Amino acid sequence: MDVTARIHEQLTKCGIKIAASLPDDWVAPLIERIAADNQIRHVRVAREAEAIAICSGAFFGGVRSVALMGATGLLTCTGELATLNLRHQIPVFLIVSQRGSIDDHRIYQEVQGRRTLPLLQAYDFPYHIVDRPDEVNSIPDAFETCRMQKRPFVLFLTRRLVKGRARHEGARRDRRSRPPSRRCGRRLRARHGGQ
Repeated sequence: MDVTARIHEQLTKCGIKIAASLPDDWVAPLIERIAADNQIRHVRVAREAEAIAICSGAFFGGVRSVALMGATGLLTCTGELATLNLRHQIPVFLIVSQRGSIDDHRIYQEVQGRRTLPLLQAYDFPYHIVDRPDEVNSIPDAFETCRMQKRPFVLFLTRRLVKGRARHEGARRDRRSRPPSRRCGRRLRARHGGQ
């Protein structure tokens, strides 16, 4: 069973009935899997703060929910999480890609890597980082911690978990397995007499 299926299975065990999401390429396969599940109502949002509002409203309706987003999205809605959820003790469970981590070799994600965890610590938001497939089974415990503490809880998914090896390793493997380009093929034919 792939990791996306395992995460989906754990969310089902938690009794999740509503998922609100704004896509991030790391969590997109999970979002699509949830969207295909008839037991979970999936709501696509235009802003991450809308996902927080939907999940907060679901709490008052007695419905278990999850918000899915990227790390940048989490940073944009910390004001709502602090003023609505933390202040009024409304639990919201978030699954977030841990962009900017040491295995995310995209320079434009670097700021999120340096700022996300310190910001959550400043607000005293609990979080857990899931880095290996065997840690996916901790999702129900994380969800119950969120409900018990009545505040936001962020479950981070690392690149290693959702994408496999680090980007540079995959790029090297991809280059070796790709057929030579046309230009490279022309050079080889020119060197070997057009054959």
